[in-house]
Amino acid sequence: MTSESRAGSPEEEIFRDALHRTADALPPLPDLVPDAVREGERRRVRSRGLAVAGTFVAVTAVTLGLALLGPLLRQTPGAEPAAPAPGPSITRPTPAPSPDPTEPVTGMPIPAPSSPPTATPPPSPSSSSSPSFPLWSPPPSPPSTTPPAARTATPHPGATS
Repeated sequence: MTSESRAGSPEEEIFRDALHRTADALPPLPDLVPDAVREGERRRVRSRGLAVAGTFVAVTAVTLGLALLGPLLRQTPGAEPAAPAPGPSITRPTPAPSPDPTEPVTGMPIPAPSSPPTATPPPSPSSSSSPSFPLWSPPPSPPSTTPPAARTATPHPGATS
């Protein structure tokens, strides 16, 4: 526009009127925001999926490569295997072997029964109340003539294989 045209001039009014008449005949523009948001979400999901897949492939390739090539890379001709570094041991010391082979590995002795178990008499058939029987009875003790080493080798008489 020229310097003569000012806001509210007749030329500007004619120009605005022409623009409005032309734009009124056009259909309204579609809303592109939902499509753009959907496309952005798809791109984001796709890029994250590719990043996860790429990381998985890289970690798997490194792991398999080290598993297959690791022994070959460590061994050099003429080199002896390295000795472990001296330092404090993190393993527990093994206890001294017990003279009694029936003693458990933990080193805690099992108390011997003070008296042999007594059998409970069978319930009388004339009793109308519920039968009474022990809830638990210790296993029968092995004969005393057997040496201790043979006791551990014989299975429990009630056990089934």
